[in-house]
Amino acid sequence: MAKAKEPKVNIRPMTRSDIHDVLALNRIIQGARRDVIGYEDMAAANPGTPPDVSFVAEVDGKIIGFAINRSMYLMVPLTEVCIIHAIFIHPDYQGRGIGSKLIQALVNHCQMEGIGTVRALIPRDNKELQDIFKRLGFKRSHIINFDKTFET
Repeated sequence: MAKAKEPKVNIRPMTRSDIHDVLALNRIIQGARRDVIGYEDMAAANPGTPPDVSFVAEVDGKIIGFAINRSMYLMVPLTEVCIIHAIFIHPDYQGRGIGSKLIQALVNHCQMEGIGTVRALIPRDNKELQDIFKRLGFKRSHIINFDKTFET
């Protein structure tokens, strides 16, 4: 039996007109859980304009994945860093390397723009995600993150 041909995945920068499709995909992925990303968050990020460097993955013109990324200046001396905030892939397309393609598109963009660091904040117990980033050439940072949280 012939193996079904994988559909062509197109990776492109996210635009403001993608917000509703990205939010719809977010609801599919999150299911009954609370939306991780809200319309206000997406509108405030102003997709497609600096310092937003987010990307979407499409198959046949339909968004099937996205990566929310932001360029910012951190530390002293100020250094431009791109932060990966979220990567989501439709469940029907997971395990096909689409997340890796989104990350590679970001890395390529940052290299072209002279942004010297791409940073992913990954929970300590998410070994699967850590392994993905290691395979893509990311190394554990020397930065230690401290948080102070407040009840809301």
